[in-house]
Amino acid sequence: MQYINWKKIGPYLIMLAAILWALDGILRRSLFSLPPITIVFYEHLIGLLILSPFLFKNIKKLSFSKKEWGALLLISLLSGVLGTLWFTTALIKVNFISFSVVFLLQKLQPVFAMLFAVIFLKEKISKKYLIWAILALVSAYFVTFKDGLVGFNTGDQTMIAALFALGAAFAWGSSTAFSRFALLRKSNTVVTGMRFLITSILALGFVFILGQQSSLGTPTSSQWGRFVIIAFSTGMVALWIYYRGLKNTQVKVATILELTFPFLAVIIDIFLYKNFLAPSQYIAAVVLLFAMYKVSRLNTAFDKIYSTNVIGGAGRGKRLGFPTLNFIIPSNFEHSYGVYCGSVIVNGNKHKAVFHYGSIPTFADKRKSLEAYLISGEHLEEIPDELSFRFVAKLRDVEKFSAKDKLVANIENDIKQAKEILNK
Repeated sequence: MQYINWKKIGPYLIMLAAILWALDGILRRSLFSLPPITIVFYEHLIGLLILSPFLFKNIKKLSFSKKEWGALLLISLLSGVLGTLWFTTALIKVNFISFSVVFLLQKLQPVFAMLFAVIFLKEKISKKYLIWAILALVSAYFVTFKDGLVGFNTGDQTMIAALFALGAAFAWGSSTAFSRFALLRKSNTVVTGMRFLITSILALGFVFILGQQSSLGTPTSSQWGRFVIIAFSTGMVALWIYYRGLKNTQVKVATILELTFPFLAVIIDIFLYKNFLAPSQYIAAVVLLFAMYKVSRLNTAFDKIYSTNVIGGAGRGKRLGFPTLNFIIPSNFEHSYGVYCGSVIVNGNKHKAVFHYGSIPTFADKRKSLEAYLISGEHLEEIPDELSFRFVAKLRDVEKFSAKDKLVANIENDIKQAKEILNK
């Protein structure tokens, strides 16, 4: 079985999701007769119904820490409900005028995402990253606004619209960081399903709070069909793809790659609505694509070196013939549960290793742990109290095996894969 290099694939999945979101406006045009909160409720409810068999299948994995529940609630409230409502309200305040202050302030979304990534996930912003990120943001501005001109003459509601647009940028940007936190120890299917479940409940509450309950029975048959199409393309499926990419892509990288969305939206305008670009927009588009490429190369989710302490373990690995070193899980750890290959670093010397991170379902041990088996017969003469380690690639998810011999066979296969990857 070939391992999947999510460090490389993750950013492309982010871009694929953004491409789908760019097409979303075309699909939603027939829904504009419905109140925004009703659209939010039904698109999440239908997505939830589609995902419910997968959620039921993973019912035993639906145990979350208090922080994870908090992150899921914030994602659902901010990104699922409030972000959409605030942005729609902002557009209404300026009579849906394109290239207005609303779209300008929405461009601040990556800034909020970076800020929360640094504060909440302890991501580091390097000078090289900052240069390419700023270039990407400036390019995105000139791609969106022809000749760099923003329409500020949008009536006496412009200031209120600006505040709502700023709120939407905050809601969507911060949710990127909260989403990655929720994904560190859970599958993207589980997080997507829980996001749709909680948002459906919150959106239904907002339907009644905003007095729009009468609209629940107004969708036409064609609108119901459109809801289903959205769920299987630009809605639930797009978010599922996005979360799969975000699982192994740092927020600071993902938020820049999401600029694929406004870039493609402008391109769609050319082909569907004959809104031809100014020369400055073509130049900015080329620069934006190049800057996004450079940022994608800076995804360091698998490059970080962690320092930790060695602790005592249960001794199960030794009894199976694979003695392991057990580590304290670092506070800034950025990986999801699974089996990985990488290196343990002691006094500057690298030792190839296979790591297990998470619970151990084969032995009904729900506690999360982090341990490493040094491969190729390597051993440490003296085990230090403190050492460093680095993951190189994920081999597989945590699995439960019905028999000891099956577990041993999979460990041997993990070691074989690890050798092939690390020898490269």
